[in-house]
Amino acid sequence: MELRDLHSLIGIAETGSLSGAARKLNLTQPAMSASLKRLEEELGVLLVRRHPRGAILTEEGRYVLQKSYQIVSDVAEISSVVDSLAEEPIGLVRLGLPTTIAGGLIQEIFPIIRSQYPRIRLNIVEAMSGRLAELLQLGELDLALMFDIQPMSGLRSEPILKEKLCLLVPKDHQFADRSEVRLNEITGLNLVLPSPTNSIRKHINDACEAEGLKLNVVADIDSFSGLVSLVKGGHCTILPTYLAIQHNKHADIVSLDITRPNLEWTVHLASRHDATRPKASLVTGQLLVQVCRELVRDAVWPGEITT
Repeated sequence: MELRDLHSLIGIAETGSLSGAARKLNLTQPAMSASLKRLEEELGVLLVRRHPRGAILTEEGRYVLQKSYQIVSDVAEISSVVDSLAEEPIGLVRLGLPTTIAGGLIQEIFPIIRSQYPRIRLNIVEAMSGRLAELLQLGELDLALMFDIQPMSGLRSEPILKEKLCLLVPKDHQFADRSEVRLNEITGLNLVLPSPTNSIRKHINDACEAEGLKLNVVADIDSFSGLVSLVKGGHCTILPTYLAIQHNKHADIVSLDITRPNLEWTVHLASRHDATRPKASLVTGQLLVQVCRELVRDAVWPGEITT
């Protein structure tokens, strides 16, 4: 099947006649007829019925027409992407980072982008994962790091690494001298957690539901700094390992591994499903994946690299 024959069918559908399609595509009428015949013989069906006033597509022809538009569009997008890949990365890249990651990751990725691709300008948005998904789908972000995302229309995702969630407690808490805690031991604690729409909270709730457990959540806090300050004041929370480790360096907060079961999830790079996105977005995404995995290899980000 040749692309030119699909163009012929599209031309017939859009002009309503073989002669009109021939003029539109700068072909002779015999060449147009031969193109149509070649396509019909290859598919083994009648695609076009001729009549005194022109031509009309059969039901099979309409189906092939729909697929032809898609194929022609895909080929055009491939050409556009190849052209963009040949260009120097330049322009604005809108990157979304979850609140639980942004504080540590911005200082890692920004200097590398500035050094390797000085003509890329980053616009970094920090928000909860649910909000980042909305911004991606609305076209207000090009890329975002997200956790355990479900398939969403218009988006593609790439798994980067797995990490655990851990319990944060104040330094004088009864669990502060331990290295781990079972999930069922957490049920009696006064917990402050992100709101139920947040990916962290959903993950925790799913794990508890699977174990037949119910947590004592005294407040829904969609603020990382707010959660940390409340832990310092005597409450407990559950957060991803990356930032928990950062705060574990301070004497006023202690992090504990959660076991039986372990709470872990996968970090993904999500992007808009646009074949024509500029090279700046592509190289930024590649560098972001590289930096995250290097942090794991260097034991700065406790986790496991996915392949």
